[in-house]
Amino acid sequence: MSLRDLRASLRARMLAALAAILLLGAAVLSLAAWQYAALAARDAYDKLLVGGAVQIAENIYLQGGVVTLDPPVAAIATLSAYDLVFYSVTDPRGIVVAGYGDLTLSASPERLRQGVVLEDGQYQGQPVRIAGLVRKVEGAPGDGWTRIIVAQTLTARVALASDLALKALAMIAAMSLLALATAALSLRLVFSPLTRIEREIAGRQPDDLSPIALTPPPEARALVEAIDGFMLRLRERIALMQRFIADAAHQIRTPLAAIDAQVELLETDDPAQAGQLEGVRSRIAELGRLTSQLLDHAMVLHRARSQSRAPTDLNALAKAVLSRAVPLTLDREISISFVPLEGAPLLEVDAISVGEALANLIHNCVVHGARKRLSLSVERVAEGIALRVWDDGPGIPASDRARVAMPFQKGGASSGSGLGLAIAGEVARAHGGALRFEGGDGDFSVVLELH
Repeated sequence: MSLRDLRASLRARMLAALAAILLLGAAVLSLAAWQYAALAARDAYDKLLVGGAVQIAENIYLQGGVVTLDPPVAAIATLSAYDLVFYSVTDPRGIVVAGYGDLTLSASPERLRQGVVLEDGQYQGQPVRIAGLVRKVEGAPGDGWTRIIVAQTLTARVALASDLALKALAMIAAMSLLALATAALSLRLVFSPLTRIEREIAGRQPDDLSPIALTPPPEARALVEAIDGFMLRLRERIALMQRFIADAAHQIRTPLAAIDAQVELLETDDPAQAGQLEGVRSRIAELGRLTSQLLDHAMVLHRARSQSRAPTDLNALAKAVLSRAVPLTLDREISISFVPLEGAPLLEVDAISVGEALANLIHNCVVHGARKRLSLSVERVAEGIALRVWDDGPGIPASDRARVAMPFQKGGASSGSGLGLAIAGEVARAHGGALRFEGGDGDFSVVLELH
């Protein structure tokens, strides 16, 4: 996992944990807000209801020995402004002297004498809130206790509770989002040292394995020290590998050259032995080329990552490689031609890698392809420049072209190492291009396209 992925993962995990905590807290606060809103709405309207019931009780008087009510219009109007209001006044004999005779209360007379009683109920098919109390009227028949009941529907209470709850929920949501945004900003600031370290590493050349120059925060110091330690070990291992490759190249090429020189000195008049010597010479040459190509392949892979590019005149490069790659003596007569591109076609390339790739293509055409003609041309393409190696040989069958571009894959009965086309393909891909095969028997081209 890259440093970017690790940082994003830590940030995502922390944000997810904070979001879960905030969501849980918001759910608890929302439930509490809803309960508080319902309680606040009930208390507010209960006070109005109790006030209305008390005013009705205060307007009861005795007239001609009969309990009479002078309805408090203002109190009833205040209550009915929000909901439907029902009331009932019953004298000590149980006779309803005002209001609705079927409006009742479940509280006992003893409880009513202790103060105003509030309870929920149903009246005329609607849920209502009921307030009940009693008042002693002096001179009234019986014990003198007159009962007053006032009921009010709940529509306004529910509306007020919903309004309070929605406003509280909106505030909770806004605060939760603000807290989450603050947490995200805080995490960004907290992780900014890792971001700077990431940019410092990402901006390096592939071969730059020096220690990280930035001073990390104490929490990330162990991570940075571990990365620096890894790069130090990697730098030492790469240096060791490069020394090994250089030593191996020298140690292998020198004995091969000596063996080849000694075989050249051998002479015999026996045709069978002469054939065997020629076979030995051929195998030594193949081994030497295989060794060179293996080392070239490792070199190309390394240079593809080091990005050692510079503006290069591809006409001059192609001409120089052609002059070196074609042997001075051949077992058959081949006409060699070079077609440059008009002007000086400059392109940002790694001249060494491109030269090795082109040399391998020319060698393949000379050894395995061209019958009588071989041509190298530099051409302009849509996004760059192409080096085309053409010959009049049999070419590579279409079914084999994808396979032979892979390492150690040979075409047909070829005796090569199977690395030449693979090296060319690696170089083309490192330069943003591709290795293409065109034509067929008698008119075959391998195109090294560079962008």
